[in-house]
Amino acid sequence: MTAQTGARQPRPKRATRTDVARLAEVSTAVVSYVFNNGPRHVAPETAEKVRKAAQMLNYHPNTTARALRTGFSKMMGVVVPDSSNPYSAGVYDELQTAAMARGYSLVYMNVRSDTGMEDNAIGKLVERNMDAIFMSSTRDYSQLTGAHLNQSRFVFMDQPRPVPGAKCVSTNFYDSAYQAVGHLIEHGHRRIDMLFGGSPKDSTDMRIQGWYEAHLDANLRAGTVMQSFYSREGGYQATLALLDEPEPPTAIFAASDLEAMGALRALHERGLRIPQDVAIVSFDGTVDSLYTWPQLTTMQQNTRGIAERAMRAALYPDSTPDVQLVDAELVIRQSCGC
Repeated sequence: MTAQTGARQPRPKRATRTDVARLAEVSTAVVSYVFNNGPRHVAPETAEKVRKAAQMLNYHPNTTARALRTGFSKMMGVVVPDSSNPYSAGVYDELQTAAMARGYSLVYMNVRSDTGMEDNAIGKLVERNMDAIFMSSTRDYSQLTGAHLNQSRFVFMDQPRPVPGAKCVSTNFYDSAYQAVGHLIEHGHRRIDMLFGGSPKDSTDMRIQGWYEAHLDANLRAGTVMQSFYSREGGYQATLALLDEPEPPTAIFAASDLEAMGALRALHERGLRIPQDVAIVSFDGTVDSLYTWPQLTTMQQNTRGIAERAMRAALYPDSTPDVQLVDAELVIRQSCGC
């Protein structure tokens, strides 16, 4: 008589830390050191023996028990403003690499630039006792300070100014904008407009400050700053509006590669040559900037450097500055006229 196919089978016994220690011929403490990345150093040969034993036994550490015992979950949260943005994808991929190298897992929350979703995501990550929360936001960080900052360790990924109770890592937006506009001025341009995702009236933004300072130092009147919402469509519509002005630009500085791509479409549709009629320098340096026509000259952000500094700020807050600025690099291609 055969057993019923739907009968419940006994669950196989789960391997324990003691089983791994016995097979690897080490103490249970050494097993803990290997899977917790400390606090004591384990020789590479011994650590490899432990990992092989764990693999043979299909052993996985009990993260819930570890969190209760140590106060650390080995998990970090990431609030992503827009997962479709190539720059966001690049920097958070580097953050994932940095986390895995240190034995941490990341929990991603894509909030689609919605403030309600953002608040909800922050609350859920705080409730889950993340060891740290990384985030960028489309709104002013003064709106985010409050109770949550006292309940978890926050690292803001694109904030060049101090935020009380948090760590900040950012590209040096001021210097990057200053360098980009200065490059266009060196090419002889005197009417340089700007595509900017935020409000053009936000005089506190470092990109706008760098933009204006470059004009001031060259004794030039700054052009128009047009809001373009950090998107291809925004860049397209904003560029059409700039071209319809009484004094259209001979050059454009775009605050993101996405906006620059929209600008390229608008210029092509109007029959304008790039860079002969209108030059462009963009900001981000994503891989997409290599596949536009012409290829975009861009301020390339150091995504790996940003991710590494952010991870160190999360793990070692007492030994890292409250604000860390990372330089961008001007990558010369075809859209600027060089």
